[in-house]
Amino acid sequence: MLDDRKAAILRELVEEYIRTGEPVSSRAIVECGLDCSSATVRNELAVLEADGFIVKPHTSAGRIPTDRGYRYYLDHLSPGSLRSATRERIATFFASMHTGFGQMLQETSELLSEITHYPAVVVGPGLKGQTVRDAHLIPIEPGEVLMVLVTGSGSVNQAVLRLSSPADPTEITATAEALESRLIGRVLDTEPGLERGEEAEGLPGAALELYDRALEAVDAAAAGSRKVYLGGTSWMATLWEDLTQLHRILSVLDRQANVVGLLGEGAPGTQVRLGPDLPAGEDDLAVVSTEYEASGGSGRMGVFGPLRMDYRRTIRVVEEVSDQLGECLGG
Repeated sequence: MLDDRKAAILRELVEEYIRTGEPVSSRAIVECGLDCSSATVRNELAVLEADGFIVKPHTSAGRIPTDRGYRYYLDHLSPGSLRSATRERIATFFASMHTGFGQMLQETSELLSEITHYPAVVVGPGLKGQTVRDAHLIPIEPGEVLMVLVTGSGSVNQAVLRLSSPADPTEITATAEALESRLIGRVLDTEPGLERGEEAEGLPGAALELYDRALEAVDAAAAGSRKVYLGGTSWMATLWEDLTQLHRILSVLDRQANVVGLLGEGAPGTQVRLGPDLPAGEDDLAVVSTEYEASGGSGRMGVFGPLRMDYRRTIRVVEEVSDQLGECLGG
């Protein structure tokens, strides 16, 4: 634990480095208005360096934060505030949103990126834990039927059910009625698997096969991976000058599971994860993420960027967008 003076000097150094991207001199810290002499600042910087909070990248240069310095800064960061214009922009965006569920999440990721100037990602809530609102069966080819599930949050899941022999329209209708009885109002994946219920009794052969295929598809959808909506990747070239590192980060984002892992799925509340904490193993990478609530489920959103991210503002933007999205989705 640092004393108040060392903590104040570290805070000023981190924020000056975030602002300029250049190693910070003792003179720059004195000019921030701290109530201590130049000699005192230099002595305290030497102690902070010896303790691993800051480092000199070059012999004659100023100092920059280490991972430990960033982590201390984040752990003691006071809440930031957003300008009224930013809050109004976010509120107006969601008040005027009238698109489908997936499009809403995609546009939310783009909004988050536009405001923060970092690449952003929104992970859908998935079907696990959500309540089924509607279930439909639509014939598309002989022996193939499209199942459409709609959850309370507005999430839509589709699956093609393939049968050993075609089902006629009356059989599909009978199966759809049985599925509605079985699924509507049901919270998905609260049990290890869906089995036939009384509503399936009396279904003819093709209809019964269709019913079983539908239950299998529902189980698979509930256990499946979440959809990822990525926005603002064009910012990446301006954030990382090292092309080798940029290509490595791009390769991480190519895989949906990696993106979900970066956000720390299942972590409570707002999280800030830095290089060594991340599964990607990139030193100059930070991720700010938080949960959002949807009717019957929850998802996660966040932004990623270099370690010298503007954490104070970014955290507030991510939390504000999360709150507004949750209200829009009935969370």
